[in-house]
Amino acid sequence: MSRFDRISQDPPAGLGPTGRVPLDERFISLLLPDSPLDLVESQELRQVVTGALERLNPRELEVVKLRYQEKRSPGAVAALLRLSRQEVRDLEGGALEKLREPLVEYLEL
Repeated sequence: MSRFDRISQDPPAGLGPTGRVPLDERFISLLLPDSPLDLVESQELRQVVTGALERLNPRELEVVKLRYQEKRSPGAVAALLRLSRQEVRDLEGGALEKLREPLVEYLEL
């Protein structure tokens, strides 16, 4: 048996069903320094980000996932969701504002 045959087909722990890091983990990783002292704050920040993502309606969440997790262009998102580019921009802008508010509040504490 070669060493490649022993590799599990299951995604590593922490990855979503698509094999990608969940969206909230990507946002958190952008905000947290690598210092071990900050690990204590990471749980609280994770809750803030999760709460912020839960505030999005399903269309906003889908646009954010496609734009930032799957790195699709606004035009590709519009085509995929059968929306105009302006609708995608509006949904993305509203979603980012909803995400920004609780993060700014958390960071100001």
